[in-house]
Amino acid sequence: MCRKGDETFTTDGPYAEGKEHIGGFTVIRAPDLDVALDWARKLATATTLPIEVRPFQDGADG
Repeated sequence: MCRKGDETFTTDGPYAEGKEHIGGFTVIRAPDLDVALDWARKLATATTLPIEVRPFQDGADG
């Protein structure tokens, strides 16, 4: 997910391209993928950097 101008773009693919900024990570707890993608849009808007979304399971019950 990346931000260009006033629009946020979602692209398919397992990884961000190497030429894109990669550094750090943010872990969030979200009830489903749609909520996680909403947060990714917010992060892309705030940072103006590409955001990669991946599922993560920590095994905790809440």
